[in-house]
Amino acid sequence: MTHRNRRSVAKRGLFYVALVLAALYAVWPVSIMIEEGYAIDLSPIWAGGGVRFVGGVPFYSGGVNPTPVHYLDALNFGHFPRLVANSTVIAVMSVAIALLIGVPAGYALARLRMRGKRFLLSLLLALRTVSPFVVILPLFLLFVHNGLWDTYQGMSLAYLVIILSVVVWMLRGFFTDVSLEVYEAAELCGASDRQIFWRIALPVVLPGITVTAVFAFALIWNEFLMASILTGPAVQTASVGIWAGLSASSFKVVEWHDLNAVGTLAFVPAIVLYLLIKRYLAKGFSLAMAR
Repeated sequence: MTHRNRRSVAKRGLFYVALVLAALYAVWPVSIMIEEGYAIDLSPIWAGGGVRFVGGVPFYSGGVNPTPVHYLDALNFGHFPRLVANSTVIAVMSVAIALLIGVPAGYALARLRMRGKRFLLSLLLALRTVSPFVVILPLFLLFVHNGLWDTYQGMSLAYLVIILSVVVWMLRGFFTDVSLEVYEAAELCGASDRQIFWRIALPVVLPGITVTAVFAFALIWNEFLMASILTGPAVQTASVGIWAGLSASSFKVVEWHDLNAVGTLAFVPAIVLYLLIKRYLAKGFSLAMAR
């Protein structure tokens, strides 16, 4: 083996080692949650915490003895399925509203000539930098006075503060990535702007719309601040319910195995959604990189 080949093998080996370390860093918190949910004790491996001395003799109190009882308790516990249902309904409603506004807005900002387009784009980008702490109190007062507090409609509208600017910017990018020749060919065939939008641009950008919807769904699914203040017992979300200890009351002793089990189960809807539409996700990312 030549010196150049050795260097190539060494670089490739370092790359794979770095890739494995990055993957372990990413999945480590999730793996700990899964292990704790199954009540697996790995402390002897990492810190020796499962080894005790009884009468001078080392006694191993830990072990890999997984049990699904905590996951079954979470699924049988009526409060948790309702939390997941609330989070799903709110996220779907908010993403649907954001797409109804964002799809035509993104197309208009990408295709049409209008005054103040740069200012509008800058304003949307600036809105993304606004902290939720700035708007949470006005939203709370507005919702209380208009009967939107602790409702699906109220939370769906509140989450537009988080996702609408992101949706518009992402969709504008996807519509811009469509080749200009495609639009020009449709115009030469006599198609109107409405026909170009519905028959040309929308089918081409559909994978990008899917990517945008999934990204917005993920932003909402993990949100905590707004959900903790703008919801009550009726539409409480999974993130707030898990933090509260899965109890409909205001106090519950923290059970770490139960907490990690329900935290793991809270990932399931997002993972299922990703698996169902992963083909469209791949097309959407390819569309974004094709330009």
